[in-house]
Amino acid sequence: MQAKRQLFLVMTCAALAACGDELSGTYADDPGVTQYVFAGNGDVKISVLGSEVSAEYRLDGDKVLVTSAQGTVVLTRRDERLYGPMGLELSRRDN
Repeated sequence: MQAKRQLFLVMTCAALAACGDELSGTYADDPGVTQYVFAGNGDVKISVLGSEVSAEYRLDGDKVLVTSAQGTVVLTRRDERLYGPMGLELSRRDN
């Protein structure tokens, strides 16, 4: 009985930890050229210069791996910002 209770507690803690590790909302650069809209379910819409692409993302610590038909981009999450290649800096637009 004790083992079942411990297993239940471990599973509950793991589920709660997974819930807190999500990303949702809109992130854009200051000029408004690039925008990422994260749905929170692993889907993201990327707009660059008016062209939109659907992609998927997954979280790995402070890294956000965004994968589309064009390849994978790694963004780094810090506070309310995402940092990417070639100086890309996206800030959260909706809170």
